[in-house]
Amino acid sequence: MTETPQPHVITAERIRCFLANLPLFGGLPSEALAQLCAQAERVHVSGGTALFDQGDPSDALYVLFYGRLAAWRRGGDGEVRRLGHIAPGGYVGETGLLLEQARTATVMALRDSELLRWSKATFEQVMSQYPAAMLRLAREALSRYAESVNRPAQARCFAVLPGGIGIDVGGFASRLAAALGGPDEVRVIYAGQARNRGSAWYALQEQQVAGVIYVGDLDSAWRERCARQSDVVLMLVDASSDPAKAIPPPSTISEHTPKHLVLMQHEAPPYRGTRTWLEAYPPVIAHHHVHSDADLARVARLLAGKAIGLVLSGGGARGFAHVGVLRVLHGLGLDIDYVAGCSAGAIVAAGHAAGWDDAQQVRALRAAFVDDNPLSDLTLPLVAIHRGRKASLLLQRAYGDADIEDLPLPFFAVSSDLTSGTLHVHERGPLWMALRASTAIPGVVPPLFHDHRVLVDGGVIDNLPVSTLRQRIAGHIIAVDVGGNYRIDTALEEAWLPPFWQQIRKQWGKKTYPGIAQLLWRAVMVNSDASSARQRRQSSVLLKPDLSGIDLFDWKAFDRIVAIGETHANHRITALKALLDADPPLRRAETDADLAAQPG
Repeated sequence: MTETPQPHVITAERIRCFLANLPLFGGLPSEALAQLCAQAERVHVSGGTALFDQGDPSDALYVLFYGRLAAWRRGGDGEVRRLGHIAPGGYVGETGLLLEQARTATVMALRDSELLRWSKATFEQVMSQYPAAMLRLAREALSRYAESVNRPAQARCFAVLPGGIGIDVGGFASRLAAALGGPDEVRVIYAGQARNRGSAWYALQEQQVAGVIYVGDLDSAWRERCARQSDVVLMLVDASSDPAKAIPPPSTISEHTPKHLVLMQHEAPPYRGTRTWLEAYPPVIAHHHVHSDADLARVARLLAGKAIGLVLSGGGARGFAHVGVLRVLHGLGLDIDYVAGCSAGAIVAAGHAAGWDDAQQVRALRAAFVDDNPLSDLTLPLVAIHRGRKASLLLQRAYGDADIEDLPLPFFAVSSDLTSGTLHVHERGPLWMALRASTAIPGVVPPLFHDHRVLVDGGVIDNLPVSTLRQRIAGHIIAVDVGGNYRIDTALEEAWLPPFWQQIRKQWGKKTYPGIAQLLWRAVMVNSDASSARQRRQSSVLLKPDLSGIDLFDWKAFDRIVAIGETHANHRITALKALLDADPPLRRAETDADLAAQPG
C-alpha cells in the first residue's frame, strides 16, 4: 500500500485562532498575531524523520499543529537522555533563539506531523516591534520548558500489531477501545478504512475522539504506517505459541516509541515461559499478561496514564502491617495495577503480584516468620551473624521457581548494589532471589552474590522506592511506610559493654541493651531516611501506621501488627476512596486550541 502525504487546507483564520489559544502567543497584540500568521511557513515532517539535530544552528521557532514529536539530549558522557514528547500546540526551538545558541536537543517526528515555522529573522523582527509582549512570551517559554522536562505527554494513539499468524487483533483492539472509553471516545481503524488516505485524514481522526487504535495485519506497509501514527506500539502474541516463530515489529519504529508485549493467556496463572518471549522481542519497555477482562482493564489504565501503583517499604516484622493495608484495599475494590517493595515490603508485594488473597498472604507469612523463624541460623560472624540459608529456603518454599516476569501483576523489588553503590531494581529473573537480595540486612544476613554484584537490603539506599515506580507509570501511587519512624532509644551512659555473659541475659541491672541486629539495621537505614522523606512527597496517598514499640524482629506480634495496619488504612479510607473516582482512562481534549487545530 503506497501513500503520499497530502497537506490539508488550513486557512489563515484557522491558524490565527489556533495561535491565539496557545499560552505562548495568547497575550500578543492582534497586530503581532496577524503578522505571525502571515509569515508562518507550513512544514511537513514524515514519521521517523528528524526535525533538527542537537548542535544544529538555531534558525527557527516551530509550533506543532498536528502529529507527535520526541526530544532527547546526548550528554558529554555519550548517554542519551529522553526529554519527553511534544503534543499538538507544543513548540520547539524557542530556547536556542532566545539564548542565541545551537540546538540543545534532537527533535524527531514520531509520526507524520505538520508544523508552523518562523525564521529567526521573523522572530527577531516581531520581538523588536513588540518588546513587552515578547518578554512575556520569553518568560512563558522558559517557564513551560522547565516544567515540561521529563513530563511525558499522555498517549492517545495506539498500534496493535499481530506477533503471529491467526491472532484476533481486531477483537483485542475492540475490547481495548471499550476499556479505554468506549466507541464514542476511542476509534478503531483498520487498513481498509485508511487505504490511500493522507496525513490530514489521520490528523482528523485524532482530533475527533479521545483516542485512536490502529489495527495492524501482516501487510508490512500498513504495519509501518500503524506504528508511525502511534504513541505506543503493542505487539500481541498467543502465549501458548512458539516464540521462535514470532513476527517482529517493523524495523522502522523509532527507538523513542514505547513498545509493549501483550501475552494472551488461555489459562489462569501461574504463568511460565515469559522470559523466552521477552528475548524474542527486545527491547520492550513493558509486558502484560491478559487472561480476563480485569487484566485488559489494567492494561488500559497503564497505557493511558491512569494506573494505581502500590509501594511497600521495608521494616522487618513491622512489614506485617502491609497485610492489614491490603485487606482494606481489597475491601474497597481498589484495583492495584503495579506493585513494588523493599525488603519486608517486597515480600508482601510479591505475594500480591502473584495473585494471593488475604488468607493466602497470612498463611505464607505466618509459616515463614512465626512458625519458622528465618533468622534462627546463627553462624560465626565473619560476613553476617546469620547464615542466610534458612531465609533462602523459606523464600524458595513460598514462591517456588517463579520468575518475576511470569507474575500476573507488574512487580519489582529493590536491593542495594554495594559493587556500584546504586539502587538495583529487580524486574526479571527468579523471584525468590530478588527477595533474598532485597532483605539482606548488612551484617545480619549475608549479601546475595550474583552476576559479579554484591547485593544487600534495598533500605540501605531507598527504603520506599516511589520515584522508581514513578519512572514506570503515570497516575496515582499509594505508599505505605512502616520503617521511617523506627528509633532506638536508651537511657544508658556507658563507653563500653559489660561482660558477654551479662549481655546474653539482655539485662544488666535495669539496663536494656539494643541487640546487634537492631543496631546494624538502624545504622544502614540512617541515610535512607532522608531519601524516604523525599519519596513520601511524591506519593498520592501516604500511609504511616503507628508502629512505635514494635521491634524489627518481633515475629510473634504478627496478628497485632496486621491489625495496626488495617486500622490505620481504615482511618485513611476517605483518601483511598478518592482514588476510585479518578478520571476515566482517556478524556477527549476540548480546549479551543485543540478544536482550532482540526483539519479543514
